[in-house]
Amino acid sequence: MKHIVTLFAAAALTTASSNAADFFSTETPEQLFNLGIRLGVNTSNRTVGSENMPGYNVQGWGTGFDLGVVADINIRDYLSIQPGAFFESRSNTYTFINMVPVYGASTDELMTQAGTFNSYALTIPVLGSVRFNITDDIRWNIDFGPYVSLMFGSKLKNKVNHNSFDNDGVPAAGDEFKQKVAPVDFGFKFGTGLQILDHYYIGAHYMAGATGAWKDIKADGIKYTFGGRTKAWVFTLGYNF
Repeated sequence: MKHIVTLFAAAALTTASSNAADFFSTETPEQLFNLGIRLGVNTSNRTVGSENMPGYNVQGWGTGFDLGVVADINIRDYLSIQPGAFFESRSNTYTFINMVPVYGASTDELMTQAGTFNSYALTIPVLGSVRFNITDDIRWNIDFGPYVSLMFGSKLKNKVNHNSFDNDGVPAAGDEFKQKVAPVDFGFKFGTGLQILDHYYIGAHYMAGATGAWKDIKADGIKYTFGGRTKAWVFTLGYNF
């Protein structure tokens, strides 16, 4: 009886060890290089620093889409380096309410501005991806790495833009926000995903900008910065070849 128990215990330990090795495999990968396509939706936000818009300063989250390709450089079965290139559209809403000086008025006046902001960029992430084998047909990925976005289009569209001072019923110009987006955004992308049946992919990632979101301007020899950061959640479907 003691020998039977010992054999069962040894078999259980061997099975557990085998499963652990399969879950985190350090073997040489079957493919050293492969490509994938990705299509997704995002929800994003681009804030404005409170030092320049110190009153009511709120930016809401908007939606957009991502379309791109990725390349897996497989170092080991559990580790890959994944550069990619994505066309990204992003949007968000903004509302500013501030007291501003108005030419010809004896006191500061209330300025209200609200609308939507859209931008388009080529985004290049380079992620380190650690992979775990959940089953023979499902792999779990954990990704982290830097990205750089090159902006090639943006639009600020006011839906409300007026202040309390008017001249013959016409709102006078206030210190409205009309800055352009920074031409380059740098930050970090991290998230997780599942690869199913070796080809199909589903993932979710967060992108956190680490540089100012808006282009600096100079006026009368003074440099004005508008701070802020870009943020986005990206939800992606894909196919790996």
